[in-house]
Amino acid sequence: MIRQARKKDLSRVMEIKEAVVPLMVAAGNTQWSPEYPNAQRFTKDIEAGTLYVYESDEEIVGFVVVDDEHPKPYEEISWEVEASQAKAMHRMAVDPGAQGQGVARKMMESIAEILEQQGIKGIHTDTSLENERMQKQFERNGYHYRGKLHLDDNIEDWYIAYEITF
Repeated sequence: MIRQARKKDLSRVMEIKEAVVPLMVAAGNTQWSPEYPNAQRFTKDIEAGTLYVYESDEEIVGFVVVDDEHPKPYEEISWEVEASQAKAMHRMAVDPGAQGQGVARKMMESIAEILEQQGIKGIHTDTSLENERMQKQFERNGYHYRGKLHLDDNIEDWYIAYEITF
């Protein structure tokens, strides 16, 4: 079951984040680090009502942020749905102990249902070029490749943009 995160969920969100970072780094993906995302970033997400947690057997096993923060480089991507009619999805992770159980798929499906009920037409998202697991996850769940972009000043860091429409 998915729900909006509450302040009391922050410690569990950070536990999951801290558990996935070493796995990401070991796979050559440096999109996240011990410093990012941090508790301050997640606190802002909770306060904005944009951080969602996924529970299984009353335990938080995953999280995702869905908001209106479309990074400026998104303007250069040819989206099917314009940003004003879509949400942006960021900072998604599943507890390593729950990976392979369909949690990411269920989170994506649940978020899509919520947004569709709100009249939103799609989701824009991205992941680092090195994050092949997330790229496959998006593709398996109906997201379409929309191009490559840079999200910071490091021109060596490429990101892959994806979109799903409802």
